[in-house]
Amino acid sequence: MTAEIVERVRRSARYRDVDAALLDRLAAEELPRARNADDAVKRVKRRLHQAVGAYRGAADTDRVLAPLRAAWGGDLEGATFRAACAAALARHASTAERLPHLDRFFAPIWELTGKPPQSLLDLGCGLGPLALPWMGLASDATYRACDVDQRSLALVEAFLPLVGQPAAVTACDLVAGRIPRGRVDVALLLKLVPLLDRQDPAAAARCLGELDAAQAVVSFPARSLGGRRRGMEVTYRRRLDGLAAQLGVREVREASVPNELVFVLTLDG
Repeated sequence: MTAEIVERVRRSARYRDVDAALLDRLAAEELPRARNADDAVKRVKRRLHQAVGAYRGAADTDRVLAPLRAAWGGDLEGATFRAACAAALARHASTAERLPHLDRFFAPIWELTGKPPQSLLDLGCGLGPLALPWMGLASDATYRACDVDQRSLALVEAFLPLVGQPAAVTACDLVAGRIPRGRVDVALLLKLVPLLDRQDPAAAARCLGELDAAQAVVSFPARSLGGRRRGMEVTYRRRLDGLAAQLGVREVREASVPNELVFVLTLDG
């Protein structure tokens, strides 16, 4: 019966390319609560909307990738290539919000981590890796990216080899504990905690607790997708404080970044 629910959900163009493991988990969780199969399908789609609905990547990977390939001339920070990357980033709600401040986003973070990481793990990456021209990473730094949205991953998986960045791209359901293994200098959880909280309030702590990383960068949106700010900063600061206390994080520092709450957590104790 679970397979039937997954198959029916995947008939929707909106969710056919979401990670299969996530679909299996949600179907297994919702089926016992549902009145019938139709209700189960609705429940799974509702959960998917909460998890990834507002942050889907572009459906047509080739159409987005073509301008990037055309603009690539070997200079990662060249104006033409940056413009092509910015146009692609604008297609994703989360990275679109960051675009006006992208020039000032990463430098304050790396200042707190000590330097740009030689190995980076981007959890729930979306189209975040397309901001590579603004990151200041070394050309031989390893960029590991994961998400549940195969649309975003398909574009990221083509983009990183295009620019010659050593990379590993994987699908991962973080709520189910499928966290990529292997030591990294820094893990990024950009605007990820609220998405995890909607699925399982304990997921963010599990994810951070299982990371094999020296430091984690955790950010929260300064406003909702609808533009509202009321109470969000206070709520998210409390959430971060609670996570840090629960995990026994020895040091939390805040990066001075416009339009986003960004914290660097030292995980190595």
